[in-house]
Amino acid sequence: MKKTTLLLAIVLLMAGTSGTYGYFFIDNVDETESVELEVKEDESDTNQTVEENPEDSPVENNDTFFRGLREECMDHEGFERCWLTYVPDSTDETISVPLLLDLHGFGVNSHNQMNHTGMDKIAEENNAIVLFPQGYGDSWNFGICCGDSKDNDINDVNFIRFLISHSQEEFPIDSNRVYLTGWSNGCAMSQALANEASDVITAVACVAMYFIGDKSSSYSPIPVMEVHGLFDEIAHYSNLMATGIVFDYVLGVSDGGASWNTGALQNLNLWKQMNECSGTIPDRNEESLYYNIQGFTDCTNGAEVALVTIYAGTHDAYSGGLGNGGTVDTAQIIWNFLSKHSK
Repeated sequence: MKKTTLLLAIVLLMAGTSGTYGYFFIDNVDETESVELEVKEDESDTNQTVEENPEDSPVENNDTFFRGLREECMDHEGFERCWLTYVPDSTDETISVPLLLDLHGFGVNSHNQMNHTGMDKIAEENNAIVLFPQGYGDSWNFGICCGDSKDNDINDVNFIRFLISHSQEEFPIDSNRVYLTGWSNGCAMSQALANEASDVITAVACVAMYFIGDKSSSYSPIPVMEVHGLFDEIAHYSNLMATGIVFDYVLGVSDGGASWNTGALQNLNLWKQMNECSGTIPDRNEESLYYNIQGFTDCTNGAEVALVTIYAGTHDAYSGGLGNGGTVDTAQIIWNFLSKHSK
């Protein structure tokens, strides 16, 4: 994937050129559909019993719980869908654990996401299981756009619903602690899922994109946080330039000429309304040297809304991204927000 990086101050104020990190979003799923799972990478079972002496009595192995990293694929609604599963070695199958799903951006894939966001380390440190789903054609369909997923009318909402249900059947997942994160297109998809699948998702915290769409009649307020770089060259922090225009004419992603006149602050206030939060100005204000967090905490269902602004951050607002450079531990901020919530 190409990534053109411009000087921070120029990129935001001018036309938001280049960068190539994707962002887009999601749709639906039939959980009753029969599926075939294919393990694409070798699974290592460190507890497998090997009989060196055939005459010895076989030793019963009751520990069949998978640990490690594997890739699986299935046929879903006529398309091959894949995902990575990471289960830390320390995971105890007798104790319920959180589930975290991390969605990649447009034009990149699940492996890129795993290697960049640091969510696998978060899983290790906090006894969680993390999935890195793969979008069709490296894209997610959130209803308005984008890429191959939109062109093929892929139902990504249902795909993610399936992954949650499938994981709960295989692992000791705590259904009250199912969290969603993602970057760019994956962040927009995460917020679309918050809107359309609030019955199964506990909280969402994602990076560098907004919610584009209408409030679902089934939506019940859940906590939502968005992390945004002040100098984001793709999904601009300010709404002075309509983001949809940048998608069309800078990235060459056709979405029918839609103009999304929104920004990070507008997105914060949209979720404030959807979560029925009280107050007109944020009641959470935390300042640090490299970023701040503002938000609303008095909301329906005990939900809250937050915006993390990384002062020198660009579209890649993770710790290794330009403008962050390790100054902000984005993954830890995300986990701190998610993990304090339970249904």
